[in-house]
Amino acid sequence: MQLSHLALGAFIVSAFLLQGTPGEDPQFDRGRALFDKPFSLAEGLGSPEMNADSCRACHSDPSIGGAGPLEVNVSRFGNDNGGVGPFTNVVGGQGLSKLFPPTVHGREEYPVGPGGADVFEQRQTPSTIGHGAIDQIPAAVITANEDVADANNDGIFGVARRIRVANHTEIGRFGWKAQIPRLADFVNDAMFGEMGLTTPDNGRGFAGLTDGDSVADPEVTQDEVDDIAHFLAMLPPPARGGSTDPRVADGLKTFHAIGCAKCHTPSLHSPSGPVPLFSNLLLHNVMPLGFRGMAEFGAEAGFFKTPALWGIKGTAPYMHDGRAEDLTGAILAHFGEAETVRQNYEALTVPDQVALILFLEDL
Repeated sequence: MQLSHLALGAFIVSAFLLQGTPGEDPQFDRGRALFDKPFSLAEGLGSPEMNADSCRACHSDPSIGGAGPLEVNVSRFGNDNGGVGPFTNVVGGQGLSKLFPPTVHGREEYPVGPGGADVFEQRQTPSTIGHGAIDQIPAAVITANEDVADANNDGIFGVARRIRVANHTEIGRFGWKAQIPRLADFVNDAMFGEMGLTTPDNGRGFAGLTDGDSVADPEVTQDEVDDIAHFLAMLPPPARGGSTDPRVADGLKTFHAIGCAKCHTPSLHSPSGPVPLFSNLLLHNVMPLGFRGMAEFGAEAGFFKTPALWGIKGTAPYMHDGRAEDLTGAILAHFGEAETVRQNYEALTVPDQVALILFLEDL
């Protein structure tokens, strides 16, 4: 369902009011300081590998909490038997680091051959702006849009990522493969996976509990985890540009006409109102035939969560690995389930293509 400008504006205003200003929300201020803080080895940074020394180091475009440039991409390694399959993780799992101390062998030296890595895939830093609103979307709203058997025969399926957490199933919302169900889980996972910082055990399985350094665990307190999660929860969704160019309205019509909205759903409902994220939060295979990449239980190679389009103008490059430098390139990088949609775009007149890009740039 398309949001009216009034409803969209009301949602954004309410989000800004939640965020407040410095000093009005001490927990927000503490969380922001921690998100911006460069941690040190003396505080437990690295395990011993790391991808960055702070959250802000990767999440900074167009502002703190946002996406990251191509140079902060990280790589994941696996083994798919030369593309024949089955996919298996290498020893230690897929998450290997971008940065490492001089005493640690680099990820590029990971052993190849039987049991070693024979395929790798880069990961682009996603924006966290608006994650608090996404965290409020009920699981039932996400699963309601599934089309596992392609019942409408449009070639587009869509399946929610189901994750076992503490002996029950939850629906994923965050991460390129929707592998993280809740915002606090996202913080715990990133603290260890990106910075090598251990956090307390909350029983959900996303915290790194111990590492190989001499700093006592947990290296980050539960209060600090909660403060960062609160900071992210209060970041308001990106505001629309508000362009009055009539081509923007035409671009929205084209967005629907060629099928983009089949996956990039304009809004999903939450208890706080509509969330205008332009995503269904479902997994889709949008990679070309023969694509080799990382697989996980419930998200095979080539399957990625539909990324939210709000604020997309300021989060280049695009796609899960940053393969597209601009929005046109991102559209042209859609294959698989999005093959027909991409072909529809290619068949548009140049003015209609321009209008579509202008609409996306106004999100």
